[in-house]
Amino acid sequence: MLAAMAGAFVPAVAAQGDQTNARIFIQTAERAKEIALEFIERARSSGTDVSAALGLVEEGGRLLAQAKAAYDRGDYDSAAADARLAQTRFRDALKMLGPEKATIEQEAEARLREAIERARERIQKVREALASSTEITDELEQIRRKLYEAEGLLKEAESILGADVENSSEAARKTAQAEKLVSEAFVMLKQASGAPNRHRIEAFLKNMEKEIQKLRNDLEQMARRGIRIDDLRSLLDTAEGLLKTAQGKASDGDLNGALSDIEQVRNIIEQVRREVSGRQRHGP
Repeated sequence: MLAAMAGAFVPAVAAQGDQTNARIFIQTAERAKEIALEFIERARSSGTDVSAALGLVEEGGRLLAQAKAAYDRGDYDSAAADARLAQTRFRDALKMLGPEKATIEQEAEARLREAIERARERIQKVREALASSTEITDELEQIRRKLYEAEGLLKEAESILGADVENSSEAARKTAQAEKLVSEAFVMLKQASGAPNRHRIEAFLKNMEKEIQKLRNDLEQMARRGIRIDDLRSLLDTAEGLLKTAQGKASDGDLNGALSDIEQVRNIIEQVRREVSGRQRHGP
Protein backbone atom coordinates (compact mmCIF):
# COMPACT_ATOMS: atom_id res chain seq x y z
CA MET A 1 0.00 0.00 0.00
CA LEU A 2 2.74 2.44 0.94
CA ALA A 3 4.62 1.74 -2.27
CA ALA A 4 1.49 2.43 -4.27
CA MET A 5 1.01 5.76 -2.50
CA ALA A 6 4.53 6.89 -3.31
CA GLY A 7 3.71 7.00 -7.05
CA ALA A 8 5.84 8.32 -9.85
CA PHE A 9 6.03 12.00 -10.58
CA VAL A 10 6.16 13.67 -13.96
CA PRO A 11 9.60 15.07 -14.78
CA ALA A 12 10.29 18.58 -14.35
CA VAL A 13 9.41 21.06 -17.03
CA ALA A 14 11.47 22.64 -19.76
CA ALA A 15 12.37 26.21 -20.92
CA GLN A 16 9.80 28.87 -21.69
CA GLY A 17 8.88 29.91 -25.23
CA ASP A 18 10.72 33.27 -25.18
CA GLN A 19 13.97 31.43 -24.51
CA THR A 20 13.33 29.12 -27.47
CA ASN A 21 12.60 32.12 -29.68
CA ALA A 22 15.88 33.81 -28.71
CA ARG A 23 17.88 30.60 -29.11
CA ILE A 24 16.55 30.08 -32.65
CA PHE A 25 17.51 33.60 -33.73
CA ILE A 26 20.99 33.29 -32.20
CA GLN A 27 21.62 29.94 -33.90
CA THR A 28 20.42 31.32 -37.23
CA ALA A 29 22.64 34.40 -36.84
CA GLU A 30 25.65 32.20 -36.06
CA ARG A 31 25.07 30.18 -39.19
CA ALA A 32 24.53 33.38 -41.22
CA LYS A 33 27.89 34.69 -39.99
CA GLU A 34 29.61 31.45 -41.08
CA ILE A 35 28.04 31.71 -44.53
CA ALA A 36 29.00 35.38 -44.89
CA LEU A 37 32.62 34.72 -43.89
CA GLU A 38 32.76 31.81 -46.33
CA PHE A 39 31.64 34.04 -49.22
CA ILE A 40 34.02 36.81 -48.14
CA GLU A 41 36.93 34.38 -48.38
CA ARG A 42 35.81 33.27 -51.83
CA ALA A 43 35.46 36.86 -53.02
CA ARG A 44 38.84 37.83 -51.54
CA SER A 45 40.57 34.93 -53.29
CA SER A 46 39.15 36.13 -56.61
CA GLY A 47 40.50 39.65 -56.03
CA THR A 48 37.26 41.34 -55.02
CA ASP A 49 37.36 44.21 -52.52
CA VAL A 50 35.62 42.83 -49.44
CA SER A 51 36.36 45.63 -46.95
CA ALA A 52 32.76 46.92 -46.86
CA ALA A 53 31.29 43.46 -46.50
CA LEU A 54 33.84 42.60 -43.81
CA GLY A 55 32.85 45.73 -41.89
CA LEU A 56 29.21 44.63 -41.92
CA VAL A 57 30.20 41.17 -40.68
CA GLU A 58 32.24 42.68 -37.85
CA GLU A 59 29.29 44.85 -36.84
CA GLY A 60 27.03 41.81 -36.99
CA GLY A 61 29.52 39.92 -34.84
CA ARG A 62 29.33 42.58 -32.13
CA LEU A 63 25.53 42.41 -32.18
CA LEU A 64 25.66 38.63 -31.98
CA ALA A 65 27.97 38.83 -28.95
CA GLN A 66 25.47 41.21 -27.32
CA ALA A 67 22.67 38.76 -28.08
CA LYS A 68 24.55 35.89 -26.43
CA ALA A 69 25.31 37.99 -23.36
CA ALA A 70 21.64 38.98 -23.04
CA TYR A 71 20.63 35.32 -23.42
CA ASP A 72 23.03 34.24 -20.67
CA ARG A 73 21.55 36.74 -18.21
CA GLY A 74 17.98 35.70 -19.08
CA ASP A 75 17.01 38.80 -21.12
CA TYR A 76 15.54 36.80 -24.00
CA ASP A 77 13.69 39.71 -25.64
CA SER A 78 16.94 41.69 -26.03
CA ALA A 79 18.78 38.56 -27.14
CA ALA A 80 16.25 37.93 -29.92
CA ALA A 81 16.29 41.58 -31.04
CA ASP A 82 20.11 41.77 -31.21
CA ALA A 83 20.32 38.41 -32.98
CA ARG A 84 17.86 39.60 -35.63
CA LEU A 85 19.90 42.80 -36.16
CA ALA A 86 23.01 40.65 -36.50
CA GLN A 87 21.27 38.55 -39.15
CA THR A 88 20.45 41.73 -41.06
CA ARG A 89 24.11 42.80 -41.07
CA PHE A 90 25.28 39.40 -42.30
CA ARG A 91 22.58 39.40 -44.97
CA ASP A 92 23.63 42.88 -46.12
CA ALA A 93 27.21 41.64 -46.39
CA LEU A 94 26.06 38.77 -48.58
CA LYS A 95 24.09 41.13 -50.79
CA MET A 96 27.25 43.13 -51.41
CA LEU A 97 29.02 39.95 -52.50
CA GLY A 98 26.25 38.77 -54.81
CA PRO A 99 24.77 35.48 -53.46
CA GLU A 100 21.06 35.24 -52.88
CA LYS A 101 19.87 35.97 -49.38
CA ALA A 102 17.80 32.80 -49.59
CA THR A 103 20.78 30.93 -48.13
CA ILE A 104 20.24 32.52 -44.72
CA GLU A 105 16.46 32.29 -44.88
CA GLN A 106 16.66 28.60 -45.69
CA GLU A 107 18.92 28.10 -42.69
CA ALA A 108 16.35 29.87 -40.50
CA GLU A 109 13.61 27.64 -41.88
CA ALA A 110 15.62 24.50 -41.11
CA ARG A 111 16.21 25.64 -37.51
CA LEU A 112 12.53 26.41 -37.03
CA ARG A 113 11.40 23.10 -38.45
CA GLU A 114 13.71 21.33 -35.99
CA ALA A 115 12.19 23.33 -33.11
CA ILE A 116 8.68 22.49 -34.32
CA GLU A 117 9.53 18.80 -34.40
CA ARG A 118 11.00 18.92 -30.88
CA ALA A 119 7.86 20.65 -29.61
CA ARG A 120 5.70 17.93 -31.13
CA GLU A 121 7.81 15.27 -29.43
CA ARG A 122 7.29 17.01 -26.08
CA ILE A 123 3.53 17.17 -26.70
CA GLN A 124 3.54 13.41 -27.26
CA LYS A 125 5.45 12.86 -24.00
CA VAL A 126 2.92 14.93 -22.06
CA ARG A 127 0.07 12.93 -23.59
CA GLU A 128 1.75 9.65 -22.68
CA ALA A 129 2.24 10.82 -19.08
CA LEU A 130 -1.34 12.05 -19.01
CA ALA A 131 -2.63 8.66 -20.13
CA SER A 132 -0.86 6.93 -17.22
CA SER A 133 -2.04 9.47 -14.61
CA THR A 134 -5.49 8.02 -14.04
CA GLU A 135 -6.16 10.05 -10.87
CA ILE A 136 -6.10 13.42 -12.64
CA THR A 137 -9.62 14.74 -13.26
CA ASP A 138 -10.18 18.49 -12.79
CA GLU A 139 -7.01 19.59 -14.59
CA LEU A 140 -7.34 17.05 -17.41
CA GLU A 141 -9.34 19.26 -19.77
CA GLN A 142 -7.11 22.29 -19.17
CA ILE A 143 -3.98 20.29 -19.98
CA ARG A 144 -5.55 18.85 -23.12
CA ARG A 145 -6.65 22.32 -24.22
CA LYS A 146 -3.12 23.69 -23.89
CA LEU A 147 -1.73 20.81 -25.93
CA TYR A 148 -4.41 21.34 -28.58
CA GLU A 149 -3.60 25.06 -28.79
CA ALA A 150 0.12 24.28 -29.01
CA GLU A 151 -0.46 21.90 -31.91
CA GLY A 152 -2.50 24.57 -33.69
CA LEU A 153 0.31 27.11 -33.32
CA LEU A 154 2.86 24.63 -34.65
CA LYS A 155 0.68 23.99 -37.70
CA GLU A 156 0.39 27.75 -38.29
CA ALA A 157 4.17 28.10 -38.02
CA GLU A 158 4.64 25.37 -40.62
CA SER A 159 2.12 27.02 -42.93
CA ILE A 160 3.95 30.34 -42.68
CA LEU A 161 7.26 28.68 -43.53
CA GLY A 162 5.70 26.87 -46.46
CA ALA A 163 4.17 30.04 -47.89
CA ASP A 164 6.83 32.63 -47.07
CA VAL A 165 10.29 31.63 -45.87
CA GLU A 166 11.24 35.29 -45.40
CA ASN A 167 8.61 35.63 -42.66
CA SER A 168 10.55 33.34 -40.32
CA SER A 169 10.20 35.75 -37.38
CA GLU A 170 6.42 35.21 -37.25
CA ALA A 171 6.89 31.44 -37.49
CA ALA A 172 9.45 31.63 -34.68
CA ARG A 173 7.00 33.60 -32.54
CA LYS A 174 4.27 31.01 -32.97
CA THR A 175 6.73 28.20 -32.26
CA ALA A 176 7.80 29.96 -29.06
CA GLN A 177 4.16 30.37 -28.00
CA ALA A 178 3.57 26.67 -28.60
CA GLU A 179 6.58 25.67 -26.49
CA LYS A 180 5.36 27.91 -23.68
CA LEU A 181 1.97 26.19 -23.71
CA VAL A 182 3.62 22.76 -23.62
CA SER A 183 5.76 23.85 -20.67
CA GLU A 184 2.66 25.07 -18.83
CA ALA A 185 0.98 21.72 -19.53
CA PHE A 186 4.01 19.93 -18.02
CA VAL A 187 3.76 22.05 -14.86
CA MET A 188 0.03 21.42 -14.51
CA LEU A 189 0.52 17.69 -15.02
CA LYS A 190 3.21 17.54 -12.36
CA GLN A 191 1.10 19.44 -9.85
CA ALA A 192 -2.00 17.38 -10.61
CA SER A 193 -0.05 14.13 -10.31
CA GLY A 194 1.32 15.08 -6.90
CA ALA A 195 -1.97 16.24 -5.40
CA PRO A 196 -3.76 12.85 -5.30
CA ASN A 197 -0.78 11.31 -3.53
CA ARG A 198 -0.82 14.01 -0.87
CA HIS A 199 -4.55 13.61 -0.37
CA ARG A 200 -4.19 9.86 -0.08
CA ILE A 201 -1.43 10.18 2.50
CA GLU A 202 -3.44 12.70 4.51
CA ALA A 203 -6.44 10.36 4.51
CA PHE A 204 -4.22 7.51 5.61
CA LEU A 205 -2.84 9.62 8.46
CA LYS A 206 -6.36 10.36 9.71
CA ASN A 207 -7.18 6.66 9.72
CA MET A 208 -4.06 5.95 11.74
CA GLU A 209 -5.04 8.64 14.25
CA LYS A 210 -8.34 6.80 14.73
CA GLU A 211 -6.49 3.51 15.19
CA ILE A 212 -4.25 5.05 17.86
CA GLN A 213 -7.27 6.52 19.68
CA LYS A 214 -8.97 3.13 19.64
CA LEU A 215 -5.86 1.55 21.13
CA ARG A 216 -5.76 4.24 23.83
CA ASN A 217 -9.36 3.36 24.74
CA ASP A 218 -8.38 -0.31 24.98
CA LEU A 219 -5.46 0.63 27.23
CA GLU A 220 -7.74 2.58 29.58
CA GLN A 221 -9.98 -0.46 29.95
CA MET A 222 -6.92 -2.62 30.64
CA ALA A 223 -5.68 -0.14 33.25
CA ARG A 224 -9.00 -0.35 35.10
CA ARG A 225 -8.48 -4.11 35.25
CA GLY A 226 -5.06 -3.57 36.76
CA ILE A 227 -3.07 -4.57 33.68
CA ARG A 228 0.28 -2.82 33.19
CA ILE A 229 0.09 -0.39 30.24
CA ASP A 230 2.59 2.44 30.87
CA ASP A 231 5.07 1.15 28.28
CA LEU A 232 2.28 0.85 25.69
CA ARG A 233 1.11 4.41 26.36
CA SER A 234 4.67 5.58 25.74
CA LEU A 235 4.75 3.73 22.42
CA LEU A 236 1.50 5.39 21.32
CA ASP A 237 2.89 8.80 22.33
CA THR A 238 5.84 8.11 20.03
CA ALA A 239 3.47 7.07 17.24
CA GLU A 240 1.45 10.28 17.58
CA GLY A 241 4.65 12.35 17.40
CA LEU A 242 5.63 10.59 14.20
CA LEU A 243 2.17 11.21 12.76
CA LYS A 244 2.51 14.95 13.35
CA THR A 245 5.93 14.89 11.71
CA ALA A 246 4.50 12.97 8.73
CA GLN A 247 1.66 15.49 8.39
CA GLY A 248 4.16 18.34 8.25
CA LYS A 249 6.27 16.57 5.64
CA ALA A 250 3.22 15.78 3.50
CA SER A 251 2.12 19.43 3.62
CA ASP A 252 5.62 20.52 2.52
CA GLY A 253 5.57 18.05 -0.38
CA ASP A 254 8.09 15.63 1.15
CA LEU A 255 5.96 12.56 0.41
CA ASN A 256 8.83 10.08 0.70
CA GLY A 257 9.68 11.42 4.16
CA ALA A 258 6.02 11.21 5.18
CA LEU A 259 5.82 7.61 3.99
CA SER A 260 8.91 6.71 6.02
CA ASP A 261 7.31 8.10 9.20
CA ILE A 262 4.03 6.35 8.40
CA GLU A 263 5.85 3.04 8.11
CA GLN A 264 7.31 3.52 11.60
CA VAL A 265 3.86 4.37 12.98
CA ARG A 266 2.41 1.27 11.36
CA ASN A 267 5.06 -0.90 13.03
CA ILE A 268 4.35 0.66 16.45
CA ILE A 269 0.61 0.14 16.08
CA GLU A 270 1.11 -3.51 15.19
CA GLN A 271 3.44 -3.95 18.16
CA VAL A 272 0.92 -2.38 20.57
CA ARG A 273 -1.89 -4.51 19.16
CA ARG A 274 0.07 -7.68 19.78
CA GLU A 275 0.89 -6.60 23.33
CA VAL A 276 -2.74 -5.65 24.04
CA SER A 277 -3.96 -8.99 22.78
CA GLY A 278 -1.40 -10.93 24.81
CA ARG A 279 -1.91 -9.01 28.05
CA GLN A 280 -5.70 -9.18 27.81
CA ARG A 281 -5.46 -12.97 27.59
CA HIS A 282 -3.14 -13.33 30.53
CA GLY A 283 -4.65 -10.63 32.73
CA PRO A 284 -2.86 -8.63 35.51
